[in-house]
Amino acid sequence: MNNYLQRLGLTAWRKKTTVLVIIGVLTLIVYGLHYTQSYQLKNPHAKEGISETIADQLKQNYKINIKFVDHKSQTGTEADNLIEGILHKLSNHYKIIGRGDITEDNKITHDTDHLLGIPLVNLNLESPYIPKKRIVHFDLKGAPLQVGFYRKIFPMIKNMGATGILLEYEDMFPYTGILKPVPAHNAYTLEQIKEILTIAQEFNLEVIPLVQTFGHLEYVLKHAEFIKYREVPSSPQALCPSRNASTDIVLEIVNQVVSAHPNINYLHIGCDEVYQMGECEICRLELHETLFLRHVRNVANLIHDKYPKLKIIIWDDMLRHLSQQTMLEMNLGALVEPMIWVYAEDIYRFVQPQIWEKYATIFKSAWTASAFKGAFGETLYIPDARRHLENNLRWLEIMSHQSSRFRHGITGIALTGWQRYDHFAVLCELFPAGIPSLALSLCAVSNGFFNSSLKSKFLASLSCPHSTIPRNSPFINLDSDPHLWEKLGRCMFPGSPLFRLMFRLHTTETEVSDYLKLVNRDKGWMTEYNIRHNYSLPLRVDELISDFPRVYHSVISLARSAADTMAGIFDNYTIAEWVEQRIYPYVVSLEKIQNDSFILKSVNTWPARPLPILKDLQRLGVLVF
Repeated sequence: MNNYLQRLGLTAWRKKTTVLVIIGVLTLIVYGLHYTQSYQLKNPHAKEGISETIADQLKQNYKINIKFVDHKSQTGTEADNLIEGILHKLSNHYKIIGRGDITEDNKITHDTDHLLGIPLVNLNLESPYIPKKRIVHFDLKGAPLQVGFYRKIFPMIKNMGATGILLEYEDMFPYTGILKPVPAHNAYTLEQIKEILTIAQEFNLEVIPLVQTFGHLEYVLKHAEFIKYREVPSSPQALCPSRNASTDIVLEIVNQVVSAHPNINYLHIGCDEVYQMGECEICRLELHETLFLRHVRNVANLIHDKYPKLKIIIWDDMLRHLSQQTMLEMNLGALVEPMIWVYAEDIYRFVQPQIWEKYATIFKSAWTASAFKGAFGETLYIPDARRHLENNLRWLEIMSHQSSRFRHGITGIALTGWQRYDHFAVLCELFPAGIPSLALSLCAVSNGFFNSSLKSKFLASLSCPHSTIPRNSPFINLDSDPHLWEKLGRCMFPGSPLFRLMFRLHTTETEVSDYLKLVNRDKGWMTEYNIRHNYSLPLRVDELISDFPRVYHSVISLARSAADTMAGIFDNYTIAEWVEQRIYPYVVSLEKIQNDSFILKSVNTWPARPLPILKDLQRLGVLVF
């Protein structure tokens, strides 16, 4: 009831001019009716001047066509009906919102949201929680975006609500000196990095560099010059924290990156997924938690000594099961801020309430990290926007509950977009393919919710054409279209042709896979057995190969389109790598079918059965004659 009265009062205040006009008109009408009735009793031949004047004014000013009918004895009921009619006309003209209208509008919005497929999350829509800092992650491992593309991307994410960017260079940073072997041959130059920072500054986006300093140092430790720094000699995954030289190499990495980013307030030093720890002859004498915390403390102290104003962020996963007492003894809360990352929907499954309580005791503030791509499969090429949206909405719910635990609250959220799972992994979703998912999740965290009321803002951020869909129809459908191909396929955001190419890849993959399965498994004339023994019926082979030209042409055409579409976004090395990983295997498989068909059809006579027994079966324990 209070809600309704507040909204009614607010509506009345906004429409105060209208309300005053209505009151004035009603006063004139009542006065006119009273005067006319009184005047006509005294002067039955008087003209209806007053009523006509009122009717004319209403017609001119409010487009209400009313005619006062003169009756010698106008009853109170008739006068009430007249007033009610005028009010009805005026309310239609000014669209005065009543309680029933509000209820109906809410019902329409709720029904529409249900059709959008938005995950149900318990958020406070009256007072939504909006993170202060909303950071978009750029993972550049071995596949850098062209510098010119940032000029298109940064204003777009700024309009979506981003306040900063998290730049994870890895081997894309132009290290020098003792680190000269580290950069990839297609790494950025310092001039290009300055240009990226200038563009970010133009759009008021805070820059936070991310450099790994413990685990995930494959890009450094893979080189022969740095084998001695490995925790496990045969693996470049993690640094040995017990050697003084390890700290020296980490500090050199940090110094070069910070020098190239002179105006930063935060530095992210990674420290996640240190899979190999406590395995060398020195480290195995220590507890894992002591090894980890001491290394983080040493690195953080060295950074603070040289850059006292710099705040340090680390990933939190290695801290979750460490004892509160040990972290307090290491004074960890004064050195770093944890970035709590979970990319799944059930966040409390990975970071339980007791862990939040522990963090709040140790740290004055914390960060969180969600994902908009690169979290649900190492070889995916298009993100599931619905799952990522739910992850971000769940984070909003949890942050709204947990922020008050920390003395300085939760600083912000980073929306991560991984391009590889680690240095040696193949490419997963490319950045342009994840932009619609990013828009959905970033729009949600920038407003504290996502529903149909954000339709215009969401579609405008992606440069979608003016929609002809009725107002209350769904503009997305995450249940039937979780990749957003159907609804956003005509949008013109930066990189949109590559987003559309992913749908073409999807359909081509399905076509090729179905064809390969048909030829090699479902039909009985071009199986591996037929090919090994060169034993088949040419007529049937011709039938199976009849669709080959069409399918093969689809794949070759896709490869060429991919190269054209990716130009201007990625360099030639990245384009070639992606085509080799995604499309080339289908080319090879199809060409093998063609070659096998030639061989099978080259035979003109065939031996009597039984065919020779495969000798390799003996290895399997099968009797061979």
